[in-house]
Amino acid sequence: MNYDRFEVIDAGAKDMEWIRDLAVQASIHTFSGLRATAQEKAQYIAVEFEELKRYALQGAYRFLIAIDKEKDDQRVGYLFLNLFDQDDLGRRQTFVEDIAALPEYWGLGVGHILFDAATKVTAELGMHFMGGEVAAENSRIEAALRNNFYLETYRVVRPCTPEAEQLMEEVRQSKQKAGEVQDKLSKLKERRERRKRNRN
Repeated sequence: MNYDRFEVIDAGAKDMEWIRDLAVQASIHTFSGLRATAQEKAQYIAVEFEELKRYALQGAYRFLIAIDKEKDDQRVGYLFLNLFDQDDLGRRQTFVEDIAALPEYWGLGVGHILFDAATKVTAELGMHFMGGEVAAENSRIEAALRNNFYLETYRVVRPCTPEAEQLMEEVRQSKQKAGEVQDKLSKLKERRERRKRNRN
């Protein structure tokens, strides 16, 4: 992979709308630990983003952006890094709140360079660990493990009312649809890669 084509920079005010739009777009076709449908997640993220911006201005978060130097510094991905998380023993660590890349850049190393940049920020702040969370159905857990994360815990939830059972069924259906979209995007990417190899 050609990691040299990418660079990670701190996001500025001009980048915030782009980040919000990608976060909303990504929430629709990715798996989340939230017990919500894709539509509810998208609405939640759009509203929560304003609060995240405030935290960033207060120095509690860093917004990192990956740019493609081969395409006039086009923004291709982001990572939200919480600088004030704690582990179970109260020790300060950073925490990856969210990471996303444009679908056409999946599999090209954007996540890798964003994780590396966040690791560097964490170490420079004198912290030893960076945490993160991956939804149970998300096959990208393998990508996290390849990027030097370790699996520490599993979190489970049990619905206790008929309303909760109904919500979990809606969430299951929403995640199934997200999985279908993810499969289609992966196949599209594979076809694009095959065409590219055949041209060379």
